[in-house]
Amino acid sequence: MNKDDYISASISTRMYEKNLLTRTDLERLNDYDSLRDVLNQLNETIYRGPINDLDRPEEYEKILKDELKRVYKAIEDIAPDKEIIDYMKEKYIFHNLKVLVKELIQEKDYSSLYLEMGDIDLAYIKKNLIKEDRKSDFFDKVASLTSDEDSLGKDARDLYLDYAQKALSYYQETKNPQDIDISLDKSYYEKLLLDAKALDLDTLIDFTRETIDLINLKSLLRVKSQGEDMETLEKILIEGGFVEPIKFKEYFSYEINQLIGSLSNAKIGNYVKDSLNDDLNLDDNILALEKAIDSHMTDYTRDSKMITFGPEVLMNYVISKETEIKNLRILLVSKLNKLDKEFTLEKLRKSYV
Repeated sequence: MNKDDYISASISTRMYEKNLLTRTDLERLNDYDSLRDVLNQLNETIYRGPINDLDRPEEYEKILKDELKRVYKAIEDIAPDKEIIDYMKEKYIFHNLKVLVKELIQEKDYSSLYLEMGDIDLAYIKKNLIKEDRKSDFFDKVASLTSDEDSLGKDARDLYLDYAQKALSYYQETKNPQDIDISLDKSYYEKLLLDAKALDLDTLIDFTRETIDLINLKSLLRVKSQGEDMETLEKILIEGGFVEPIKFKEYFSYEINQLIGSLSNAKIGNYVKDSLNDDLNLDDNILALEKAIDSHMTDYTRDSKMITFGPEVLMNYVISKETEIKNLRILLVSKLNKLDKEFTLEKLRKSYV
């Protein structure tokens, strides 16, 4: 990868950044009482077009989805290569793989749950997972959601097929639908790490490994919260982080303050210290850690803000837009349900600007 190839794309992306909502913008939107009032204010921003097309304010989710698709399309159009966008799209691709495998085992139509952002050849994967005599009208619905069969090289399609097959085989052994998520979550982070290494960006590799550590910590807390045993934790833990999975097994009996102390020198130490609290119950600590995981992603964009040009600039913009959309969803859901403004403000994630 040659960073010089990203000069033009980085300049364009910096222009796009000017339309990002600031933290002040979000706080101002939170001051309004109704869903309609918030949408009226958003009509003065980049969201104005989709808002005008809404039949009812309660259909706001369409605005958010359309904006996300627009942003990805804009970045794909200017990016000199696909690798950085591929990294960002993995979460949508693996979501679709989960839906597909669950459809197979439950023999139900979950086509409404597919995300357009995860544009891999699902028809190819499905065709190779099932026998000919199990094909149905649903196959045509899946095929209509996917990109052209040649849009991904066969190697890429077969890699995702392998991930799906692994999850399906795992389920066939245990008959536990949760194991589909466990298998594909592990494969997701494995693929992210491969993507980061393929881009040869040390900062992205480190970021991905730190994310794996944070996810493993969240898994540890969740297993303890649900009263599960060490065997369950061992099944869930993901390889590839800076903290070896065996260490999280050692932490299984630790109290929160012991966890904070043990991880204080790890690369995720600051996030652990700032989010976990011995005075909170496990469920509240999990919620705090989830917010810290989002902050970790936003901090990556902040750390890379001084980069003049390169794939990081494009990635940072997409992360920032996804955080913005997540914050708008929190705001809009809160207004729809007339939730307390202070409560809503506490739920908002860090913003890039």
